[in-house]
Amino acid sequence: MRSIAWNIVALIFLPASLSASHKLDQFSVYGGAFDIMRTRHRTFELGMEYKFYPGWRSPLDFLEFRPLFGVMTNVKMSTYVYGGINFDLFPTEHLVIAPGFAAGWYNKGDGKNLGYPIEFRSGVSISWQLDDQTRFGFYFYHLSNASLGSKNPGSESIVFLYDIPIRSGFPFSRQN
Repeated sequence: MRSIAWNIVALIFLPASLSASHKLDQFSVYGGAFDIMRTRHRTFELGMEYKFYPGWRSPLDFLEFRPLFGVMTNVKMSTYVYGGINFDLFPTEHLVIAPGFAAGWYNKGDGKNLGYPIEFRSGVSISWQLDDQTRFGFYFYHLSNASLGSKNPGSESIVFLYDIPIRSGFPFSRQN
């Protein structure tokens, strides 16, 4: 049953996405709710990321691999510095679905104790890409220490994101 559902999804989205070509680095800013599932530590968070276009093509035209690095902080001065990868999928010319994974260093500050300083982030964003490659959308992610620590409470966040295309590359030397 599951494979039938995946085949239907592929038949609907794959043909519309084969011509996607989106080759600029992006600077992202985001803000929203940290620890949305529990009220005790729920707070506002802000973050920023740099997403790279690595310069090599994916074998699948509708998929882009985007290495990234970023930092998140919240009102309670918890911080998370991370690096990882997004998989930008283009089911249509403007819709971007981007599952991703990152690993990084978490400092609880005055906020939630996640049980260990090494935390892993997994999540998915759904955004709309304009013709100039600016994107806006939502990102839902989970932070977890994968049971490296003696406790692993985790946290979930939902944020609004705004991606700004970088026209000259990083460190601003490549011409697109």
